[in-house]
Amino acid sequence: MKKNTIIMNFSGIYEEETFYKDQEICWINCRDISGVNGYCSDDAREEIRRRIQDYDYRGIHFLDSGNYHYLSRFWLEKIREPYSLVVFDHHTDMQESAFFGMLSCGSWIREVVENDPFVREICVVGPPREAAAQCEPELASKVVFLTWEELEEGGLDPWISFLEGRGDLPVYLSIDKDVLSRDDARANWDQGEMSLEDLEAMIRQVFQKRNVLGADICGENPQDTARMPSEEELEINSRTNRRLDELLKGQKTEQKEVQQRVKC
Repeated sequence: MKKNTIIMNFSGIYEEETFYKDQEICWINCRDISGVNGYCSDDAREEIRRRIQDYDYRGIHFLDSGNYHYLSRFWLEKIREPYSLVVFDHHTDMQESAFFGMLSCGSWIREVVENDPFVREICVVGPPREAAAQCEPELASKVVFLTWEELEEGGLDPWISFLEGRGDLPVYLSIDKDVLSRDDARANWDQGEMSLEDLEAMIRQVFQKRNVLGADICGENPQDTARMPSEEELEINSRTNRRLDELLKGQKTEQKEVQQRVKC
């Protein structure tokens, strides 16, 4: 991964957080782009592509709130080799778009399934069993779901079985913090019950079993017309963002060192 962390600023919430203050970061300001909140208009698609054209998918990308999780699609478009997509999310993000096929935070994985020629497998980790069961069978057959109930019952065993049984494809990680409990994240959508410690353990397992290409993180809780984020929310999200950022960078550094020793 690149040394720099990339922050995509849509809502302004990252301006209120502190996790990146002492780091070298790339800040992509997108607050002036219209047609982006929850759904992405065609004009916004082209503008977003233009603004990230000089940046690499090999890095850590902070995407703002879950309303912008569809931004993962733009980073995935840059991958030109067979790869595996692993998504940690309380939701499946495989709905049919309600607005004329427009890319959205609830449909972006569906679009990857249908249109990405390089993705070879997709695993969505953390949604409730009921949500996974509601996906269209034809699409669901192309995705591996590790539901919250499976993880709660089997611990990390189902996760390790998935990683060990799928060959050596490189992985792109996409993390929506709404998969976490409210002790470790405050999102603007309903949330799961996963602990940050369990999420970190699962991420470490990915690095042990596969080569990680890049990662993105969303799940902030920005202000809207009715409320301002509390200091507690900002502190919790900033702390978790910091831990995930440090974990991903540290694991990639360790992975590179191991690969270099093997080559020698």
